Amino acid sequence: MKIILPLIVTLIVAAQSPALDISLPVHYDSLENGMRIIIVPDANVAVVSCRLYYFVGSMYEGPGTSGLSHMYEHMMFKGTKTLGTHDYEKELPYMFKIDSIDAHIVKLKEAGYQESDSMIQALRKDIFAVLEQQRKLLKKDEIWELYMNNGGTHLNAWTGDDMTAYIVTLPKNKVELFYWIEADRMRNPVLREFYSERDVVTEERHMRYENQPRNRYFERLFGLYYLAHPYRLPTIGWMSDIRNYTREKMYAHINKYYTPDNALLVLVGAVDPVRAKKDIARYFGSIPPADEPKREVVTREPAAIGERRFIVHDEAEPRIDLLFHTPGYPHDDLYRLDVLEGILSGRSGRLYKRLVTEEQLCTNAGAGNAFRLHDGYFHVWATLKEGTDPHRVEKIIAEELQLLSAEPPHADEMERNKNSIRMSFTTGLQSLEGISDRLAWFERLGAWQDLLTYPEKIAEVNPNEIPAIAKKYFNPRIKTIGMLLKKDAQREETP
Repeated sequence: MKIILPLIVTLIVAAQSPALDISLPVHYDSLENGMRIIIVPDANVAVVSCRLYYFVGSMYEGPGTSGLSHMYEHMMFKGTKTLGTHDYEKELPYMFKIDSIDAHIVKLKEAGYQESDSMIQALRKDIFAVLEQQRKLLKKDEIWELYMNNGGTHLNAWTGDDMTAYIVTLPKNKVELFYWIEADRMRNPVLREFYSERDVVTEERHMRYENQPRNRYFERLFGLYYLAHPYRLPTIGWMSDIRNYTREKMYAHINKYYTPDNALLVLVGAVDPVRAKKDIARYFGSIPPADEPKREVVTREPAAIGERRFIVHDEAEPRIDLLFHTPGYPHDDLYRLDVLEGILSGRSGRLYKRLVTEEQLCTNAGAGNAFRLHDGYFHVWATLKEGTDPHRVEKIIAEELQLLSAEPPHADEMERNKNSIRMSFTTGLQSLEGISDRLAWFERLGAWQDLLTYPEKIAEVNPNEIPAIAKKYFNPRIKTIGMLLKKDAQREETP
C-alpha cells in the first residue's frame, strides 16, 4: 500500500452572507488490489461516516440483465458464508435444489410456456417449499442488526446509473465492524433467498412504476431521450428481465463488478488515517481483483437530428418536460449550464416568475442541469394548473429560452445566482455524509480533486457567455419534449 501525504484543502466561498471557510484534510490512497481509499479526519465529532462505493450501475447492464445492480443491493443484506446463517454448508443443498427447479422453469419458458401456466406455477410452489426448509438455517437481518446494535445510523444502500453505495455512520470505536462486514460481503457473497427477493423486486417495480403514472411517464421519457446510451435503462430493471433473473446471472455480474479494483472506500469523521489504512489493508488487501478489468461503456449518443415528442394521458398531475442534450463530464460548458439552471429555477427564477406568478398557468416550474459521466441533459419543466393549455406553456418556455440566447443576464441576477450555487455547494460539505458523497462522486467522474475547483469555476462564468451557451444547447429543433396530461374520459371511451 502506498502512503500519500494528506492534502489540506481550504475552500473559501464569498457570498452575500459571511464567507464559509471549509478545510478538508483529504488522505487519498489505494491498495495493491486496486481498491481506492479516501479518508477525511475530523476531530470535532465522535462518529465516522463509512461508505463503500462500487463503480457499477444500470449503465453496465443490458437486455436480460437490466436491474441486476439494484437487485444485488437487496441481496447484499441477505448475508455471506458467515453472516445471516447458522450453518452455510447445510444451506447449500437447498440452494442447489432451488436452482435446479428454476432451471426447469427457464426451459419451459424457452419452449413457449407463460408465467401463468399451471406447470410453472406448480414449480414456483416447489421453490418456496424448499425455501421454507432453508429458512430454518437463516439468521434474518443479521447484518442490519449488527450495525444498529453497535450504534449505527444512516444505514442504507442505493443504486444509480453508474455507482452504487453501501453506507452507515458509526461511533468512532466501532469502525472496524464496517471493515469486517463489508470485506466479508465483498469476499463471500451468498445469494440466499434469491428467488423470493426477486419477487420482492417485482412488486417494488409494480408499486413504483406500473402503479405510479408519473414515474412510468419519466421512465418512458428518458428511454426516448437516450436513443443509444444505456442510461436509457431503468435502474430497477424491466419487468421481463427481473422475472427471469437467475443466481447464475447474478454471480456473473458480481464477479465482474463487485471487486476491490472497482471500489472506493470513504471514511469521514473521527478516524486516524494511519491506523485506518493499516486496518483497511488487513481486511480488504487479500481480496483479489476481478479476473478481467472492467470494460468501460463506449456507447455514446449520436447527434440528435430532430424533435422527439411524447404525450401521455393518465391520472396524474399534468406537466410538461423539455430535455436538451449536453456533454458528459468533464466539459467547461457544464458550469455555465449550472448557472443557467440557477437563472431559470427557484421562486426567484425566470420560469417561476413568468409561468406561476405572472401568467398563473402553472403551480411550479424550474430547470436542472445533469452532470453525468457521459452524455448529460438539461431539463426544463413545469407543472400545470387544471385547464391550462400545455402548448401555451411550451410557447412561453421557448420565449424564455430564446431571451437567454438573445441577451446576457443582468449583472445582479448573475452574481446572485452564482453566489447561491456556491453557497449551496459548500453547505453540502458541512455534514460528514455530504463530504463522503461529493468526494466519491467527483472521484467517479474522474478525480476527487475536481471537487475543489467547482466553486471557482462557477465564479468565473461571465454573463456575456450565457447567450452563446443558451443558443448552443437550447436548440428547439432537436429537443425531446414530454407532456403528461389528465386522462380524458371521452377520449378513453373512443375506439
